[in-house]
Amino acid sequence: MDNTELELMLREAAPQPPLPAGLAGHRERILAEARPRRARRLRAWTAGVAASVLLFGGGSAAMAAGGMETPWGWVADNVFSVSNGAELCFAGFTVSFADGVDEDSAIARETRAFVGALDLETLDTAQMEAENRESYLTAQDENGDVNPITMSGAQAKQMAVWRVASNLTWEHLEAKGYDPDLVGFDMATEGCDL
Repeated sequence: MDNTELELMLREAAPQPPLPAGLAGHRERILAEARPRRARRLRAWTAGVAASVLLFGGGSAAMAAGGMETPWGWVADNVFSVSNGAELCFAGFTVSFADGVDEDSAIARETRAFVGALDLETLDTAQMEAENRESYLTAQDENGDVNPITMSGAQAKQMAVWRVASNLTWEHLEAKGYDPDLVGFDMATEGCDL
C-alpha cells in the first residue's frame, strides 16, 4: 500500500464533524451578497475590454493610416531595411514641409500618400549607389584636400534609396502641379554603420 491509498483510507474512516446549526443560512447570505458584486465586476470588466478594443483599434487604424512604427517609437511615412551582415540597417523616412505649409494641405496629403505607397525595397538604386561611391571617393574637406568617405554597403544602399525616393517624390509633385521645393525629407537610421 502506498501513501496515497493510506491517506484515502484514513479520510474515509475518519468521523465527519457535525455542521454548526445555521451554517446553511450563513452560506446563502454570503452567496446573495456576492451576486451584485459579481455583476458590478462583470460590467467594469466589460467596459475595460470595450475601452481597450477602442484604443487598440484606433491606434492600429492610426498606424495603418499614418505610416509605420520605427525602432525609436515614432511613426514614419515609410521605412526601409537592408541586411548589413551582422544586423539590419533600418531607415525611417518622414516627410517635412516648408514653413507655412499646413499638414492637412493638398500637397501634404499627396506627398504622404505617394511616399507611403513607394516600395523602397524594390527601387532600382544601382546607378545612385555608383554615383554616391564615386562622390565619397573624391570628397574634400574644408581645406579642399581630398578626404574619402568610407561607408558600409548598407549605408551606401540606404543613402541611395533615400535619394531615389526623394527624386521620385519631387518629380511626382511637379507632375501634379505642386512646388517640390516645399517638401523635404527627414531620416533616422539604426544599424547602418557596420
